[in-house]
Amino acid sequence: MGDLSQQTEAHDPVFVCGALRSGTTLLRLMIDAHPALSNPGEMDFLFEPPADGDGQVDMALYAHELTFNRVFKSCGLKMIDGLTHREQVREFAEQLNVPGRLLTINIHRHFDRVPAIFGGARFIHLLRDPRDVASSSIGMGWAGNVYHGVDHWIESEKSFDALAAKTPSERIFTLKNEDLIRSPETSLSRLCEFLGVAFDPAMLSYPAYTSYKSPNPKLVEQWRSNLSERDIALIEGKVGSLLADRGYAPSGLAPIAPNSAARFRLRQMNRFGRFKFSIKRNGVWLALASVLSRRLPFKTFRDRVRREITAREAEFLK
Repeated sequence: MGDLSQQTEAHDPVFVCGALRSGTTLLRLMIDAHPALSNPGEMDFLFEPPADGDGQVDMALYAHELTFNRVFKSCGLKMIDGLTHREQVREFAEQLNVPGRLLTINIHRHFDRVPAIFGGARFIHLLRDPRDVASSSIGMGWAGNVYHGVDHWIESEKSFDALAAKTPSERIFTLKNEDLIRSPETSLSRLCEFLGVAFDPAMLSYPAYTSYKSPNPKLVEQWRSNLSERDIALIEGKVGSLLADRGYAPSGLAPIAPNSAARFRLRQMNRFGRFKFSIKRNGVWLALASVLSRRLPFKTFRDRVRREITAREAEFLK
């Protein structure tokens, strides 16, 4: 494991920071295909440890929670007794390191928590149009309407603002998903320059061994044809100035800011849509069990349901 107290910031990972459905998996495949780079997957669990009643990290509960995480298990990561949370996360990074390859790790939120553990980290800020993110979230079952489907994009971008406020600009590389799709070699060449390696054509070889296809410019800005004018206006009303701040042009429609009654209806639609999706994917019994397990104080039942749902979700992941 090495002496954690003597570890230097020079070996800290590079973090790919982007909202869910922003193209982080596609970029991960491209990065991991480079012979001088590695990316083992999405690891939000690194910065989301459970706390005890005093607000301190509960390492025993953390170890239990990690047993539900498919990436943690697939990477063969091991907990080390007696480590603090910071030490354990740095130990995970050591376990993930591949000699001769720069470690990069995908996360989707809590970006501002990284510097406390990896003071020398660099960051790839991956952006995607929030209107496409909101639409894609519905297809994943994470939201029942676009008004709520854009919430995680907003949270991610606010978290990145908090990170950027305390991070030197030279440690941040911003990349738009749309540019990556339209001009993959140019975008990846710029990214490689930031990472200190030369572009390698192997970065575009992932379709040969994954279910992901080559970048298709027709998939950019699907919101223009997939969303109604009302949905677009609802998203733009909720995102507000973040849309232009991230370099995306407003549609020209008048943004909609729903009143309290309309927000109540949207919340109910969101819950119904998510439950309907859960029934379709998991079946009636498991969908109902999932709801009940979050309300009943039965840990064994809750864990059993979580494991069944995790296994079912793994079958649909792309």
